[in-house]
Amino acid sequence: MRAVLVREWRRFRHTPRLWLLVIVAPILLPTILLTVFAERTPSELPIAVLDYDNSPLSRQIIRALDAAPGVQIERYRADLEAAGSAVRRGEVFAVVALPPDLNRDVLRGQAPRVQLYDNRQMLTAGNVIMREVRTAVATVGAGIGLRQGVFPPVRTENHPLFNPGLDFGRFLALPLMVTLLHILVVVVTIDVTGRELREGTAGAWLQAAGDRPWVALVAKLALYFVWFSLLGVLALVIGARLLGLEVRGSAGLWLGGWVGLTAACIGLGLFLTGLIGNLRMATSVASVIVSPAFAYSGMTFPAQAMEGFAVLWSRLLPLGHYLNLQAGQMVMGAPAASGFMHLLWLLPFVGLPLLVLARWRRLMSNPDLWGAR
Repeated sequence: MRAVLVREWRRFRHTPRLWLLVIVAPILLPTILLTVFAERTPSELPIAVLDYDNSPLSRQIIRALDAAPGVQIERYRADLEAAGSAVRRGEVFAVVALPPDLNRDVLRGQAPRVQLYDNRQMLTAGNVIMREVRTAVATVGAGIGLRQGVFPPVRTENHPLFNPGLDFGRFLALPLMVTLLHILVVVVTIDVTGRELREGTAGAWLQAAGDRPWVALVAKLALYFVWFSLLGVLALVIGARLLGLEVRGSAGLWLGGWVGLTAACIGLGLFLTGLIGNLRMATSVASVIVSPAFAYSGMTFPAQAMEGFAVLWSRLLPLGHYLNLQAGQMVMGAPAASGFMHLLWLLPFVGLPLLVLARWRRLMSNPDLWGAR
């Protein structure tokens, strides 16, 4: 095993591509991500306001909108067509239209509607603007009701759990960081093993391992496993500290889960390379599997609401299990037992290379299988 470790260290030192994949990218990408989420919550999103009433009430609503931290009025008293063009050009995210006779209808006890036209392609911006518009209109409306002695018969008291400030850094930064790192682990695993086959050096690799394929695989990936495990733990701890997050559950389970995910990603990469036996094809298949994994993880669209293949696929990917573990231990303060179950789901991925171990022996020992690009 020592011979394989020394051999791999020498290969790494003399391969600039690996320096980029193993050192530069895993440090640079999370740094960029944390910079993106330095502004924890979207604020001052530009909107256009159309005041067709021009009354004290409409101006009061406009002042309430202008005071809302999430929006900023960029255009005022423009016509609807011009405001729509501004949305299409990306100058504003939404248009708020205050209808004519707004003040008169309120005084008559009617319920006029403030119209909101928002770009739903920008889902996050649209949700923030909708929340701010509803809050502003409801605040003004409540004041009118109090002055008229009218009280709503039923009220909803909302208690947001785990992320009451709607902090997008808390919601997305760490999961996306994990997603990027897990992609790199799979890519590096396929690259360092697949190039042995492409470059025709698999025989020397197997010989250094004493003609034992499992030793060749374990020793070759040992350095990368240790590096990515330590780097990931450090990145998660620093990221959580910069985002102001405190572990509500088990810190050991949270960080140990990352180590388990690293091992699972290495197992997945070894399985794909051994099964396909071709660097280019294995990389292509891996990109199809791991690149969209975040979409199936349940962090944005609930896994419980998925149907058919999507549900199965979400459970067959290691990323989703770890992200659910992380959310439970970091944000929700879930019991350690629930997180431990997600950790157990990672074990089958670690054992995947055993299914293709015989295939790996043939790949390493048969020169006819080398050199495929």
